[in-house]
Amino acid sequence: MAALRTTIDQLDADLVSLLELRFQCMEAAARIKETRDAVRDEKRKAEVLENVKKLASEAGIPSPSVAAMWEILIETSISYEFQKWGDLRE
Repeated sequence: MAALRTTIDQLDADLVSLLELRFQCMEAAARIKETRDAVRDEKRKAEVLENVKKLASEAGIPSPSVAAMWEILIETSISYEFQKWGDLRE
């Protein structure tokens, strides 16, 4: 059990590193987007959620649960991007 927990802890660290990269992309997007209205893109959000559901299903993991986690991730990312967008233009 200890080895399994060590592996899970490493996976968590890896996931946080990947989230760091995702949020760096959000900051880059905030620099690129010219208007505040461009930050929220519902069409893109829907595409991301569909992609994630498909990937989860193909991986054999619970697609609805993964989609729910991604909903939170996307909304948090959008909020972060709004903050960075505003910070860059103050």
